[in-house]
Amino acid sequence: MFQWKPATAPVGALLLIGLLCPFRASAQPVRATPPDPSIPYQAFVRQLRTSGASAVPGPRVVCYLSGQNGSGSVPPPEAFLRTRQASNGRQAAPTAQFIVDYRNFTPEAQRAFQYAVDIWATQIASPVPIRIQASWISQEPGVLGAAGPSSYRAGADGVQKGYGYYPVALAEKVARRALNSDSEPDIVAQFNRNNEWYYGTDGKTPPNQPDLVTAALHEIAHGLGFIGFFDVVNSVGYYSAGLPSVYDHLIINGIDNGPAVRPVADMSSMPGGSVALGSFLTNNNLFLNGPLLVRQFGRRLPRLSALRPFDRAVSLYHLNEDSYSNDSLNRLMRPRLKLGEATHSPGQITLTTLADLEWKTTSVLHTPLENSEDPKDLVFSARIVSDTAYAPNSVRLFYRKSQPATGDTAVIAVPMTQVGTTGEFRATLPAAQAQGEVWYYLSAQDVSGRTFTNPGKLPAGAQALYRVLAGPDLVPPTIRYSPAKNLILNVAVVDSLPISALIADDRITGVESAFVEYQINGVAQPNLPLPRQPATINGVRYDSLYMSRISFPANSLKAGDRITYRIVARDGSRNRNLAYSPASGTYELRVVAPQPARDRYVTSFQEAATVASDFATAGLNLNQPSGFSDPALHSDHPYRNGADYLGRTQAEATLLVPIRIAANPDSAVIRFDEIALIQPAEYGTRFGEPGFNDYGIVEGSNDNGRSWRPLVDGYNALDQTDWLAAYNRNLVDGTQIGERNSNTVGLPALYKRRTIPLIGAGGFRAGETILIRFRLFIDRINFGWGWAIDNLRIQVPPPPIVLGNEPVSAASVTVFPNPLTSGLLTVRADYHKPIGRAELRVTDLTGRLVWHTTLPVSGTSFNRQIDLSSLTTGLYRLQLNLGDAVLTRQILIAH
Repeated sequence: MFQWKPATAPVGALLLIGLLCPFRASAQPVRATPPDPSIPYQAFVRQLRTSGASAVPGPRVVCYLSGQNGSGSVPPPEAFLRTRQASNGRQAAPTAQFIVDYRNFTPEAQRAFQYAVDIWATQIASPVPIRIQASWISQEPGVLGAAGPSSYRAGADGVQKGYGYYPVALAEKVARRALNSDSEPDIVAQFNRNNEWYYGTDGKTPPNQPDLVTAALHEIAHGLGFIGFFDVVNSVGYYSAGLPSVYDHLIINGIDNGPAVRPVADMSSMPGGSVALGSFLTNNNLFLNGPLLVRQFGRRLPRLSALRPFDRAVSLYHLNEDSYSNDSLNRLMRPRLKLGEATHSPGQITLTTLADLEWKTTSVLHTPLENSEDPKDLVFSARIVSDTAYAPNSVRLFYRKSQPATGDTAVIAVPMTQVGTTGEFRATLPAAQAQGEVWYYLSAQDVSGRTFTNPGKLPAGAQALYRVLAGPDLVPPTIRYSPAKNLILNVAVVDSLPISALIADDRITGVESAFVEYQINGVAQPNLPLPRQPATINGVRYDSLYMSRISFPANSLKAGDRITYRIVARDGSRNRNLAYSPASGTYELRVVAPQPARDRYVTSFQEAATVASDFATAGLNLNQPSGFSDPALHSDHPYRNGADYLGRTQAEATLLVPIRIAANPDSAVIRFDEIALIQPAEYGTRFGEPGFNDYGIVEGSNDNGRSWRPLVDGYNALDQTDWLAAYNRNLVDGTQIGERNSNTVGLPALYKRRTIPLIGAGGFRAGETILIRFRLFIDRINFGWGWAIDNLRIQVPPPPIVLGNEPVSAASVTVFPNPLTSGLLTVRADYHKPIGRAELRVTDLTGRLVWHTTLPVSGTSFNRQIDLSSLTTGLYRLQLNLGDAVLTRQILIAH
């Protein structure tokens, strides 16, 4: 079973033998699950885009230097030489344009790198320029450099792997158009300027020097797609990006050891996050298999490096070292590129692999038809662009009138008519046949008989289908929204409530209007129009973004005011379908006034009325879940994925008691007990970096809540070993692609004490008065049980340790027997004023809470037996909280 790993987990030693390239995934390990063929393909692509998963960062390949020497030289391909030499004076033209952004390269290094680029420009074809960002930097000894795709794309037009990520340069080639801006690179490369490089382009590399042309050719191959997302950690195999890469689709086991198995096509028996997949990926019997590879090599398919234990330096995304040790023509993509060796040709294996990755393809380009209410002919169109040649009479529309089901995938074929002599083809489905739903795909064959479809295939080979609806629209728009703000703390200044929502409709009529209905203290206000404002955020285009804000002039509100609101969207159908967010009720924005400042604050969250007056909560609320003996601040259990247009949600609790920061740093601290079963961060990421995912954080504000600063960096289940183990204990698939959630339920035994300094944290100084809030940030995918906060102590020194029978001024306590040899411990105490509740806490000597209860009491004495039989032998600290009196005894358990 896949488990989250701490950022400090070892990833294995890197063998500095040859030129080694360890795979480094940029995303956390997640579990890939088979797609549902009954879902229309455009709905799958829409889900990717709205969740921000249609584009993900590319994996990096870091390469290392060796002391071993090779020998021999492989000359450049003939196609490249024809661009340099021509006896008739006419030179051949490159088939792809590379544009390199050179950063700090020396002239001789740039000349060698450009030579490798020019070779690749004759080996692949693309109508879209391929942009490389190449940096000449200083790195540690032994490192040659790093390279890889800048990003991967899923769901691009014309791709044949409908359920997979394509390097952006390849996705652009297949779609025949740019998918990123001219300022964004497609491939990122870095090389270590401290090495003793050979910069020549003649192939005469001296011993003990690495050949820069060879290294550049190797790394550009990775950037073009000779890499993927498989990885193995502690015998567990997974897809590090949720979907496989197009390269991962080619990996297959050798048929000599039984039936051929392709893991991407067999996710039910080898899902991501399984030992079965990990075992498969390290069986030393893996090959590359695609139609062109089979045609070129027959049963002698290219063998991959698939060693056990899994080694990111050599596995899967390189050819097997032993199989190609004497094959100079195909040695470029071995894991060990030796010194003194010049390989200036990609080789047939690399080129055929890239061709099967769809660098040689026939693109069937199509814009899915929009749903319509009107009965009318459906006109299907496609544009065919081939790298070889295609058969015009092979272009077909395939359709069916009902959702596909197991055992029922029959389709009707309709020839498509070519428009003149262009690559445009059309087919018409008469209105009578088009009424209702139509599931369809388009297809074409090249002259060699290879079939290409749009949409592409699902992993197991099933055909993905689009769906178009024709008929009455009874479905309202969808609204994706989560409040960005829950409180107004300062009415003396201008303030506002920003509202940003994704609103979409499944018909061509689209969203006719969107607006906000709101009230102030129950009095309806004029509706606020919510106009459509498309935007590109973090590289993702949001075409259905609607934004506005409700403004509040200074002093127009007062403490106690309540603003309630909801979003309304109406589609343009004849039915004028309405959608509401929330689906029922309203959102609420509260206006509250902070209390007078204090020097200290203490609460065990026992009195609901006190908590209600001292805290403004939204998503972190007073609650007592099953298994807990007393209430505390709790998030929802489990909390859910983020819900706003960027897939985020905030749960928070703001303390309305401002705190004057004490001058003594030892006193100026916050202490509380907590459980944080919150989605762990990606490997190696730090707070504030992409990939840190969900987190809990404590923040302070010295401007009455207008801005907040961290008092401690955000944290999650990685913060405590017990939390991480608990989070990992029960992981299950979610509803989104790659989603993996924790079903573990938090228990009191997981409480940990946290101490946070106030001075220096967030830049605050002694004497300042600050507000404090607890906030849970939730992103778009993966969740756990959540957060619990108890026993908050702000600028209250910890109780002294009282041993044996030392006197206590305000009260006295006796515990016996001590040492405790049985399970029952008697606790007796006398105190001076009546209270209604007593709290007993037992911690080990590290401060970890191991036992906890709250009991009702009356009068001025306490006499109870508590059962500590569940605790192991050792020293513990018992704390009895009696109102303002905190009594502590050290106890020895000796079963």
